[in-house]
Formats: sequence, C-alpha cells, structure tokens
Amino acid sequence: MRLLQYFLMVVVFLAILCGPAFLVARGLFKRGYPRAPRCLRYILPVQVIVAPGVIVLIDALALYHDLAAVAVTVTAVTSALGAGTMWIIGALFPARLL
Repeated sequence: MRLLQYFLMVVVFLAILCGPAFLVARGLFKRGYPRAPRCLRYILPVQVIVAPGVIVLIDALALYHDLAAVAVTVTAVTSALGAGTMWIIGALFPARLL
C-alpha cells in the first residue's frame, strides 16, 4: 500500500511540475507554432532536476523546518518558471517555433 502512495505522490509531483509548461507548449502548437513542443526537451529535464535539487539543498542547510511547505512552494515556483519560459520563448522568438 505504501508503494502505491509513493507512486501517486511522484505522479502528482510530476503533473504539477511539468503540466503548466506542457499546456503552454500545447497552446502555442494550436496557435500555429508546430515546433513549440520541441522546447520541452530542454525545459522539462531542467525542471525535474532543479526542483528536487533545491528541496534537498534547503533541507540539507536546514533553512526551513517545514519540508512539506518547502516542497510545495519550490515545485509551484519551478513550474511557474517553466511555463513562463515557454511563454517568453513563444513571445520573443516566434520564428524559432515555426
């Protein structure tokens, strides 16, 4: 049962982390930018590496005592930064997405 809970937590973590960037890429794709999902090759791995790295760093340095709040906050901020990066790429460099 505990293994199922861990699996569910990992799925929810990845959905929250990668979902917004994926939705922005999908929106750009629907607007006529066929190469928009290719940017996800760079953004999603960086998000998956940065979020746990920052969480472990904050825990190792004992900067904050409530690890659950840190994990949720870092995941949300990293997710927003990934979606913002996708949006900025679409707004500033639309020729690269065609």
